[in-house]
Amino acid sequence: MMLAKEQAYVHPLPRERRPVPKRRRRLVRAERAKISALVLLGFLLGLTVVLCQARMAYVGFCLQEFQKEMARVEAENQALEGAIQRLSSPDKVEALAVQKLGMVRPPAGQSIEVPVTVSQAPAGSVKPTPGAVRESDCRVEEGWLKTFLKMLSLGSNGSS
Repeated sequence: MMLAKEQAYVHPLPRERRPVPKRRRRLVRAERAKISALVLLGFLLGLTVVLCQARMAYVGFCLQEFQKEMARVEAENQALEGAIQRLSSPDKVEALAVQKLGMVRPPAGQSIEVPVTVSQAPAGSVKPTPGAVRESDCRVEEGWLKTFLKMLSLGSNGSS
């Protein structure tokens, strides 16, 4: 008797699959699509955050490089200003004039007179300095193009 009881519990009978209704299938597909869309959206948001952080890090790095470059240029500028101050001092100019150009200092108490010639110019005129821009240089002379355009405008007005 024992033998019959053991055999009855050993292997249960297989169950048949019931078909899933179409409406239920549609709901399952819609839920899967929603979950997939949410996962994709989360991935894209994460990617956007990572890209923004990387861009901010790059801009910060560039800013630090520009600040280092600016500090280097400012230090060089200060060194050049110091060199200009040293070289443009009257004592340095005099020393260079005596040593390199062979100039000599006039004896103490001696003055040098430079004659200035004044030309006979009208009272209102000013003599231009060499290298200065003259008013005649700035004035536009009437050239061939302007004359040609005037001729065309007169020709078109006269024929109407």
